Amino acid sequence: MTPIIRLEPADPVRHIDARVALTLNQALHRHLEPAAVLEVLWSQAGSLVQASGLSYRHGRRGLELAFGGGGHTATYTLSHDEGFLGELTLHFRRPAPEHALAAAEDLVALAVPALRNALAHHAAGRAAAGMEDADLAGPAGEDALVLVAIDDLDAFRARHGEVWTQMMVQTAQTQIREGLRRADSVFMIEEGLLAVLLPATSQAAALEVAAKIRVLVAGLHLRHRTVTSQLSACMGVTGAGPGQSPDDVLKRARQALARAREDGASSIRAS
Repeated sequence: MTPIIRLEPADPVRHIDARVALTLNQALHRHLEPAAVLEVLWSQAGSLVQASGLSYRHGRRGLELAFGGGGHTATYTLSHDEGFLGELTLHFRRPAPEHALAAAEDLVALAVPALRNALAHHAAGRAAAGMEDADLAGPAGEDALVLVAIDDLDAFRARHGEVWTQMMVQTAQTQIREGLRRADSVFMIEEGLLAVLLPATSQAAALEVAAKIRVLVAGLHLRHRTVTSQLSACMGVTGAGPGQSPDDVLKRARQALARAREDGASSIRAS
């Protein structure tokens, strides 16, 4: 058995082709459930590093999943911004060579941000159903959701390409997370669209948070040749009371965001 490795999100991948890494990153971020994220990772681990199984456990979140099996293992303790994301084990039918283990580390680390997003979504769903522990989901009562959509994303992609577009969105996500009180509440739900969960927050207070997010995003500047431009984002805000389903809350936030986009860049609307 290999030593247990504490794994944070990857630096630029060194042992996987960049195009493969980009494709995997896009596939991982299409999913909002931990099981689906891990299934994508498992399929890639099987084809790229010949893993014969994958298992995952997060006791506090009540998650335990397994695909395949094998007697030789490499175990990773996952974390993001010092937050524990569970323990993941890759299984092999025979001892894995060093180059396969190095590539496996890149694969698993690439999956960490998507898994973190999925765990946040999972916790929000359990909180809405009254299932989540208070220390994971925040106090019971009125919560709020802010959807943040980067303005002119298609134009940015056409000018700079897909890789730089993803890097820009991830930079905006980091800027928002670091500027808000609840760092673990910011996650990507689809390309260019970020969700900010605000436990124990009224809709009026969430609008104030959205105004702060607008300032945080505007603090990012992009330089293209001799032209410097400032990022902006539209936002949709909605409240979420006890018993409301995450799907209904997300639908209302999307409707508010659509109205904000009709108003123009940097607009904020509430449901």
